[in-house]
Amino acid sequence: MSSRGEARSLQDGIAEFYDQSSGLWEDIWGDHMHHGFYDPASTVSASDHRAAQIRMIEESLRFAGITDDSAKQPKTIVDVGCGIGGSSRYLARKFGAKCQGITLSPVQAERANILAKDEGLADKASFRVADALKQPFPDGQFDLVWSMESGEHMPEKAKFVNELARVAAPGGTMIIVTWCHRDLGPSEESLQPWEKKLLNRICNAYYLPEWCSTSDYVKLLQSLSLQDVKAADWSEHVAPFWPAVIRSAFTWNGFISLLCSGLKTMKGALVMPLMIQGYRKGVIKFAIITSRKPE
Repeated sequence: MSSRGEARSLQDGIAEFYDQSSGLWEDIWGDHMHHGFYDPASTVSASDHRAAQIRMIEESLRFAGITDDSAKQPKTIVDVGCGIGGSSRYLARKFGAKCQGITLSPVQAERANILAKDEGLADKASFRVADALKQPFPDGQFDLVWSMESGEHMPEKAKFVNELARVAAPGGTMIIVTWCHRDLGPSEESLQPWEKKLLNRICNAYYLPEWCSTSDYVKLLQSLSLQDVKAADWSEHVAPFWPAVIRSAFTWNGFISLLCSGLKTMKGALVMPLMIQGYRKGVIKFAIITSRKPE
């Protein structure tokens, strides 16, 4: 298959996966299709998981230096890989900003627009089907470029980062929160064979291309002469998340919903323990990388 054909097949797989699984996720976990942020020392109750997803948004903003100072708040936002628009609606409401979200899933885009309308945010948040590597926006449009757990789906990380930088306004902030593999040591040229095997099994279930490290993202951002580039490993802050997802999936209601949601969703559920294994063995890292476009 040609590289163009492979890219098309990957996009189709991602769209179908989220077309099938988004309704199930919303029923069990609500608007936010991303990890929660937890205090590693805390005991997590079932009711805290949705609050932890909101904390993930707030901690990401804090890490990037976006404060509650109204003069410095973003007024235009793009949500790259928007899911059903949970982050977009939260940010639009928090900042009074105009937010546009893009996703490969027609089901997600339609649902996101319905939810925005139902919540009285149709004038603030809108959603469409579009490719993150070919965004349908002019240069320099957005004060905040937001990518919450979508980078792992991108087959060309350099092109992905270039597009984020292209649509950012001068002085705009870019926030990438994504799954990465561990940084390689000075004497390493690649991951160990067993690490590659583990990640490949996850890739096959979740329609992910080849993984990269946090340092790879940092180098890409620095190569574009972006400012204030910084990164952090938040793996310990998301540790309770996957066990909670597994528990929710394998309740009776969750199991019935899985059966009804299609083969792709069931395949994804079966490899969830591998995500826990990857985190525990230090192969998978949950990273935040932020930067600012020069004025």
